[in-house]
Amino acid sequence: MTGFIPPWLGDFTNLQTLSLNSNQLTGTIPAQLGTLSNTLTTLNLGQNSLTGTIPSWLGEFTNLQTLSLNNNQLTGNIPRQLYDLSNLRTLNLAGNTLTDCVPYNLRGPLTSDSFCPRPSADDGGGGGGGGGGGSTQRPTCTNGTVVPNPSDNAALVQDCVQLLTIKPTLEGRISASMRLNWTEDSNMNTWEGVTISTSPQRVVRLELDISGKTLEGSIPSTLSRLTGLQTLNLANNQLSGRIPVGLRALANLQVLDFSNNRLSGSMPTDLGSIATLQTLHLANNSLTGSIPTPLVDLSDLRSLSLAGNRLSGCIPNALTRVAQNDLSDIELSFCDPVTPTPTPTVTPTPLAQDLFLPLVRK
Repeated sequence: MTGFIPPWLGDFTNLQTLSLNSNQLTGTIPAQLGTLSNTLTTLNLGQNSLTGTIPSWLGEFTNLQTLSLNNNQLTGNIPRQLYDLSNLRTLNLAGNTLTDCVPYNLRGPLTSDSFCPRPSADDGGGGGGGGGGGSTQRPTCTNGTVVPNPSDNAALVQDCVQLLTIKPTLEGRISASMRLNWTEDSNMNTWEGVTISTSPQRVVRLELDISGKTLEGSIPSTLSRLTGLQTLNLANNQLSGRIPVGLRALANLQVLDFSNNRLSGSMPTDLGSIATLQTLHLANNSLTGSIPTPLVDLSDLRSLSLAGNRLSGCIPNALTRVAQNDLSDIELSFCDPVTPTPTPTVTPTPLAQDLFLPLVRK
C-alpha cells in the first residue's frame, strides 16, 4: 500500500484497531482520524514515511493502549497530552527526528523507547531532560511525609499521586528554579497552589496563578480525577493546547479560571454539565468555534468571561442573565440558538471493528 492515509478511515467510528505499519505511506497524519477518539485502542502507523508533527489531538484518545509512530519522518515536540492517557501502556516513537523525549518520571506502567535520562541531583529533580541516567518509579505518596497517616487518608493519597503525575505536563519547559515545589519529601499542606480541606481530606483548591512563576505546559485531562476540587485556577500562565474534555467529572467545582493563557480549540460542551459552577473565566486565549449552548443551563453561574478569543457563531441570549459578564465585548450578535435535529444513528457492521492494511508486495 502506498500513498496517503485515507481521511475516510475516520468514518469507521467503531474502529478499535488501526494498523497501517510497514507500508510506503507519506504525508501527515490526517485530522479526520480524530473522530476515532472514543473507540480506538491500538494505532500503529510505524515504518512509513509520514511527515509533519505528532498531532496533539491524539491526547483525546482516552481508550488508547498502544501508539506506534516509529520509523517515520516526524518532527517537532512530543505532545504533552499523550502523557495524560491513563490507559496508554506502549508508546513507540523511535526513528523520527523529534526535538524532545518522554519525561523520565512517567516510567511505571508506560513502556516507551523514548524516555529522557533522569536529571542529576543538582538539576532540581523536575520533569524531563537533563543528565544522569536510570529511572524512577511513579509516586505512591505513602511514605507518611507527604500525606500523614496515608492509610486513613486514601482519597488524599490518590490526589497526591495525581498531582505529582501531572506536574511535568503543567510545567512544560520551564527552568528548574520555576518549577512547582511539589515533592513526596514535603507535606502537601506546603505545596504551592494546593489547598486541602473537608473530611475525609481532599484537595479542594488548585490555584496556580502564582506570582513569579509561569507554567508553559498544557492542561492534563486527568485533572478530572481530582473530584474534590471546588476551585481550579490556572490563570495568567502560558499554557497551550486544548481545554480537556471530561471536566464535568468535577461535580463540586464552583470556580474554573483558565483566562490569560494560550489555549486553542473549541470550548468543550460538557462545561455546561458542571451544575455547581459559579465562575467560568476563559478570556484572553485563542479559543475558536461557537459558545456551547449548554452553558445556559448553568443556573448557579454568576460570573462569565469569554472575551479576547476567536469565537464564531452567536451569543445565546440566555447568557445575559449572568450577573457579571463580558459578552458585550465579544464582537458577535446575540441570538436564540436553534436546537439541531439529531443525526440518525447508524450502527456499523461488526466487521469494521479492527482494520489491518499490511504491505502488499508486488
